[in-house]
Amino acid sequence: MFGTKIGRLLKNSGKKERIQFWFASMVTVTATLLYTMFAFGLSDITNDSLSKNDVQQLQGVLSSVILISIIAVMFFQWILATQLQNLFNIRKHFTEALLLMGTPHKKIVKIYVSELVQVHVSATLIGCVIGSIIYIVVANVLQIEERYVPVHIYLICVLIGILLNSYTIGSNLYKLLRGNIVEKIGNGNDYIKTNKINVKGVLVRICIAAILVILMQYISVTSTVRQIVELSKIGNILAGMILFDPIARGVYQLLYYMTKFMKSKDAFLSVVMSKSYFRKVKITCMFLILSCTLFVGLHSLFRMVRVSGENIVDKNIGYAYVLDKKDIEVNDRESDSDTYYGLKIKSKTESGSNVFVSGIDSLYVNHFEKINVVKGSEEGLNKVLNENANSILMPEIFAAPSDIGKTIKINMEGKMYDFIVAGLYYSNDFSELNCFVNINYLKDTLHIGSNEHNIVFFNEGNNVSDKNLLTKADIMRKSRERAVSGTEIVEAITYLLITCAVISLFIYYSFVAKSNEKDILRFQAMGVPYLQIIKIYIWNAVFPIIISGIFLLPITKKFTYICLYVMLSPYYFVGVKDSGIYSEIVLLLLFSLISIAVQMFYILRLKDRKNFIEELRNPGM
Repeated sequence: MFGTKIGRLLKNSGKKERIQFWFASMVTVTATLLYTMFAFGLSDITNDSLSKNDVQQLQGVLSSVILISIIAVMFFQWILATQLQNLFNIRKHFTEALLLMGTPHKKIVKIYVSELVQVHVSATLIGCVIGSIIYIVVANVLQIEERYVPVHIYLICVLIGILLNSYTIGSNLYKLLRGNIVEKIGNGNDYIKTNKINVKGVLVRICIAAILVILMQYISVTSTVRQIVELSKIGNILAGMILFDPIARGVYQLLYYMTKFMKSKDAFLSVVMSKSYFRKVKITCMFLILSCTLFVGLHSLFRMVRVSGENIVDKNIGYAYVLDKKDIEVNDRESDSDTYYGLKIKSKTESGSNVFVSGIDSLYVNHFEKINVVKGSEEGLNKVLNENANSILMPEIFAAPSDIGKTIKINMEGKMYDFIVAGLYYSNDFSELNCFVNINYLKDTLHIGSNEHNIVFFNEGNNVSDKNLLTKADIMRKSRERAVSGTEIVEAITYLLITCAVISLFIYYSFVAKSNEKDILRFQAMGVPYLQIIKIYIWNAVFPIIISGIFLLPITKKFTYICLYVMLSPYYFVGVKDSGIYSEIVLLLLFSLISIAVQMFYILRLKDRKNFIEELRNPGM
């Protein structure tokens, strides 16, 4: 009965905090459901050129989506854990009062758990409904094959929430209830004493970071799989984050001396407060670094992939026009440096993927298209150009170096033919998978006459008037469009991420600002002018942004290129510039404004309070 009354009192007196935490939980459940679906529920991304049975072609995109989605799930669960911890900190005085009254630990645990279970159940139900609606809209817009969230994804999402929330609740209650409450209050545990840099702790962190870098370097050197090599570089990002504490504390120490030397009283007081509450600063910085890194990295990913879709066509395709028609017959006319009469057959691999088999020779390579082979495949290109044999040059996104020398079956015009993979090359057009064979061998194999063609390439202006005539600009556009269709899902994930992050950041700052009320009341009691209090908290919002910016630029750049090279070879991004720094600046300014706006809102609410001395004596919750 006592526990029920106290629980009801807690529920009625902390309505605002309950609503904020409920909303944070709902946003987290929504994000977790979406990203769990992206990570584990997608079996295919629709692509007109590929069969859904050929997973190899989608490996780069799927690897990026899965990696990004797992990181996003962890990120949002971490956000909710910090907000839950802030909720416990806000109610610390309430818990202490219960302990002083002699309330058994079991009853206190029951009060908190029952309240949080009620919040989490309703938040989970509504979050799942909202997440399902968003996913259905995204799936229909992007033409994703799975149009609905399956039951096992809901179960995974709920299980993730239960496990992580149980751990967070348990660890926080353990910290609140352990030890002698009288001694804890007597020692004044409101402040975290973190003014001094622990040299031993710094050395331990440096050693851990060094070991991690060496281990990842070993994996990078010994692995032969490009995706593994690139993913190993995430270890360097983790090493940088391990060193966050000493670097951030060092920056605050520098700011301490600078503001003291410059006699900037407001900034100096803000630095002193931040050093005392370093844990809050750390959470804020980590929030900014992680959310900005994910958003800017993924935004750069799809932007650079799209630009490279045009770039590779522009650099390597020499012809100005191409006429792609079913039957073209030209008598007494041979290919020359201005016009090339070729053969291009729409085919299928044994696994069911749609590919084109194109006949080429030295004239084509010298005057119409530059074919850049993967290292070690130079001899393979020579075989295709100079030998009338069944050698085939494959795009590197379709095959691996280990496939060279193997036999591949390709269905052309209803009949299966064997080809030996002579080498790999970097595709010059994202809109189609093109495999090259010797043109004479192709004609002999398919019994096509020497004057029969179905495609013509023009290096200069032509007099042909045909609806099937394409310009180089058309090809560049198609290549970019296919790159867009391959990265739309990543773009959708990116904007969902930043939207949820902004909402979560707003809620988090609301909790932080609420916990600052006691310090603001202390300033008022000391007679500090209200304008000076505002300036102190503006600096308090700006300093974490400065520290986050120090880490953000190198980490975001590294993360961007990891995502890019997991998806495609570095070859495709040569000459493609990344301007992600502008996105970082905009996001940091946005988060700064949110931080300042929320803190100013709470400060202004306290402006007219006349009973602040009484409130300091009876802090309540």
